[in-house]
Amino acid sequence: MKLKELFQHIKFLYNKTFSSKYVVKGKCKACGKCCRSIVFYDGEDLIKTEEQFEKAKLKNKRMNMFEISGVDETDGALTFVCKSLRPDGKCGAYWIRSMFCREYPFVVPDFIRNNGQTLEGCGYSFGVDKEFKEYLK
Repeated sequence: MKLKELFQHIKFLYNKTFSSKYVVKGKCKACGKCCRSIVFYDGEDLIKTEEQFEKAKLKNKRMNMFEISGVDETDGALTFVCKSLRPDGKCGAYWIRSMFCREYPFVVPDFIRNNGQTLEGCGYSFGVDKEFKEYLK
């Protein structure tokens, strides 16, 4: 292997290891929007029936903090609302809130690459930790 090829391989591995990662930017506005239109998965599948939800609650007790609020028109998934959400949009159980809430919004690369975004008006957004022009330096 020539020195030039070796350098290219090293550069490729370096960029692969230290390339941009998706990150969450901004901060919570405490509006409660994210607490009103939640969808859940059971494994790879969206929860679309009450029966699926009941089974999921048996597997994951944290799901007892949520109740069905409707159906998403685009994919038929059930939507959920947090039982701790107060009328002013604030959390009534903030200090003991679920991990679902503590980790929101989740960084899911496939979701972001497919133009997934946070809810309109949310203080959070997705971005990258390193812009493309930084790689050109």
